[in-house]
Amino acid sequence: MGSSSRPCFLECPSKNPLMMLFVFLIFVGLLHETFGKGEVWIRGSNESETTGLLEVFQVEAPLRKSYDGTSCKQVIMQHDFTASYGSPYVGLYSPPIGCKFTTVIFNMSITSAGINYDRLGLLFLGDIEVWRTTTGMPVRTGIFYNFLKDVTVFNALLRTEQKVIMQLDNIYNDVFTGNFNVTVTALYYDDDETFTPADTILPISAKLSSANQSSVLSLPDGNASVSATFPRNVERAVVSILASGNGAEEFWFTNVPTEYEKTFNNSAIYGYSPFREVQLLIDGKLAGASWPFPTVFTGGISPGLWVPIVGVDTYDLPNFEIDIGPWLGLLCDGKSHTFELKVVGYDSKTTLGTVGSNWWVSGSIFLWLDGAGDQTTGSAIQSSTPAPKFDFTPIVTISSGLNSTLWVKLTAERTLSHTSTITTSSGSQTLTWSQSLGYVNIQNFTAKGYNETLYQLASGASTFSSLDDDKSEIKNSFSYPLSFAQDYVIPVDPTSINSTLVAELDRSKLSYSISILSHLTSPTIFQSPALLATRQNGSCVYFWNNTYYQFAGAIDPADGTIGATEQWFSFMGPLTSGELDACGRHVKAVDGYEPVLVLDETFEKEIEVPETVSLVAEKEGL
Repeated sequence: MGSSSRPCFLECPSKNPLMMLFVFLIFVGLLHETFGKGEVWIRGSNESETTGLLEVFQVEAPLRKSYDGTSCKQVIMQHDFTASYGSPYVGLYSPPIGCKFTTVIFNMSITSAGINYDRLGLLFLGDIEVWRTTTGMPVRTGIFYNFLKDVTVFNALLRTEQKVIMQLDNIYNDVFTGNFNVTVTALYYDDDETFTPADTILPISAKLSSANQSSVLSLPDGNASVSATFPRNVERAVVSILASGNGAEEFWFTNVPTEYEKTFNNSAIYGYSPFREVQLLIDGKLAGASWPFPTVFTGGISPGLWVPIVGVDTYDLPNFEIDIGPWLGLLCDGKSHTFELKVVGYDSKTTLGTVGSNWWVSGSIFLWLDGAGDQTTGSAIQSSTPAPKFDFTPIVTISSGLNSTLWVKLTAERTLSHTSTITTSSGSQTLTWSQSLGYVNIQNFTAKGYNETLYQLASGASTFSSLDDDKSEIKNSFSYPLSFAQDYVIPVDPTSINSTLVAELDRSKLSYSISILSHLTSPTIFQSPALLATRQNGSCVYFWNNTYYQFAGAIDPADGTIGATEQWFSFMGPLTSGELDACGRHVKAVDGYEPVLVLDETFEKEIEVPETVSLVAEKEGL
């Protein structure tokens, strides 16, 4: 993603993709012909009637039944990002005067026209990152989109003046002509519900707002460690983490253990393994871990997959929450304690090892204070943090004395838990944080490593203690299946004749969860779990040749790609306005020179979401 992105992927000679290409083009033609006859219900054009810009959207559940009825609203930033590398937007946020509010929603609106890559955007209030997003991929004729994010949990920041910093590094010249015009509007609502936001929010960041810079940290090259001293009367504490792999780590899930990186004596595959763990350490001890969702940005694999339907979580990269309540007996001693973020991969020699460059991370420590108490105490923490268990199987086949294929399978599992009894002015409560995680990744590389099929599944569960001591622990769960296949056709002279990539992607995100931060902030609203099931399936053909201008031109989804994408989305859960809601959506698009949203069905209920199919099993079983 961006000009420093690792391409997915480079060139190799192969004959099989020609048949895939032929079949795919027939498929897309039939798809266009069928939908063009109006045999399905079409919701409507996704082109703005007033601007002529193409809407590129992320399928998402609504935050409220209605966005009317605001107590007030204000624009908190508006900026045109052109040649913006190293030059973030810097402005001032002031809370609205005379406006009573509890819920706050940010609406980010972006327009762009021209040729460019997708870009990573980081929005900070002071030293604390409140939103991480990636842009849609621009097209010559222009795009627009809006996305809404609930930022109510940052109430402690929203009540005072803050420096607004948005980093969106963009190249802008006679080749890369796409700008990003960004407007963020704050919508304030006064919802008549129990409202108990965090009293203080502390950053785990580079703390560079005083220098008018983004405070994001880069791993593993940098150091993501800060010291913090808690007030002595904290009664609940939660850490929220944002982490994304960029550049060489954008497609980390397609990597192999480092000792197999040179299997084909070229640069077709990357090392450091396909496993990633984002860790939170308190005073050097593991407090929690995230096995991240494999986000695919709008320039990932092929731009033609993501116009007009963008990828899951593209516009709002997910945070991960860790309840550190069991640590309060230690953390409320009035002394300084170290909070550190790490990103690690699998290493066959050391179990856990380093990863490639450009994991961008930041964290926020949310603290709820005991207003009637002066000192929080706690029993000794009962911790269980055994090392993760891995099993790795490689199979290399040899032809004519050279490695011809590589098949690898990596599995992992981890459990951890922390428990203690915390005593405040309201009495004693046992607080627990636990996790159970599982992982499998299977990859098959052929054609000197350039052709690949992959299946990965990360899944797990976590538990935390509810606000009500009489209730049992709250359990969250997730499952992230991902299938991917790619094949290449490369001419003898790739600078004069187009190379071709034929790719397939099938992935899902399934979760049953109650946000810890939302539960502690608005307990009467977020006491029921949100059930999410979504699946995206897409196929594409991507053309380019290896010259600077032509490669830049090929990233225009309307010029260098053709594809088809389908998504199912089902949700049931609480809204910020207090209701429980259910909704579903089913969309299909044909991407290419004239992207068309050919099907858009919406439902006021949950819908059935088909399961992701393992492309590894399908291709190897032929």
